[in-house]
Amino acid sequence: MTVAKVAGEDRYLAPGTKVRRDAYYNDDDHLTSEFGVVVHCWLDDAIGMFDCYIAFFGPHFPSGAPKEKPSIFRYAAVSLVEIID
Repeated sequence: MTVAKVAGEDRYLAPGTKVRRDAYYNDDDHLTSEFGVVVHCWLDDAIGMFDCYIAFFGPHFPSGAPKEKPSIFRYAAVSLVEIID
């Protein structure tokens, strides 16, 4: 897995693009990552940047068909790292 673009860059992400979201939870110093695929991305005039719906699979991408339905969340593109296989 290769990182193509780092978080912090506002850009359009095409549907099907693999992404990673990194975050700190519950005041823990340990960085946690979750992996997903862009479902839809658009330039949102209300926030002045690209906004996306992401299907998240958890701490790694599934190999083959996922066993569970992914969770769909909305995040600004600037908070996502683009992944290239």
